[in-house]
Amino acid sequence: MIDRLVTLHTHVGTLGWRLLKLHLLWLLHTLRGGVLLGVFPATAAVHEVLRRDLMSDDIAERRGLWKEFDVAWRANLRGANLLGYALTLLWAVLLAERQLLAGAGTGLAGAAGSLLWFATAFLAAACAQVWPLAAHYDEAPVVHLRRAATLVLARPLIALTSASALGAVLAVYYLVPGLVPVLGVAAPALATSYCLRRSGILPKSATLHDLTKESTV
Repeated sequence: MIDRLVTLHTHVGTLGWRLLKLHLLWLLHTLRGGVLLGVFPATAAVHEVLRRDLMSDDIAERRGLWKEFDVAWRANLRGANLLGYALTLLWAVLLAERQLLAGAGTGLAGAAGSLLWFATAFLAAACAQVWPLAAHYDEAPVVHLRRAATLVLARPLIALTSASALGAVLAVYYLVPGLVPVLGVAAPALATSYCLRRSGILPKSATLHDLTKESTV
């Protein structure tokens, strides 16, 4: 029993330390890109590193986290920004529609309001899937968006599980704000990536020489 507790504490400590380092790298590379051009590639890089972590038998064999993160950040400068700002545009459209309904005095009641709620929930669920999927497949941003939307429609339970995991982490952040500057983006990224990998729709393991992105589904 004691050995199990020691092993558990060691594992949690190692995981927490790695998530902290990933979050710090996310912050540094976000600033490196002037925030606007750095935040989405940094987010993509976090998901790529975590993808390799989940597929590796031994993380310790992959040395050089800074270099691994930096290579991923550079490789995603164009694609991640296109994907991120496409999502930003979609959220801006939903927000504008919400403001229009509120300005018309109808609020979110009626058919239009129900449709807007559905669109908001659908986009939120898709956002929980899109970055882990983009870390796995080397394709255009529009394909990542389509794949995430397809997953939400075709496998709603998987999408709901992943989105719920993301929501749970955000709820913990709300209850314990001090965790935000420590774990930041890394913990939500791990939650969604882990759920998708556990679902069976992505490979669960690989050798250290087989951790590059897939080009096809």
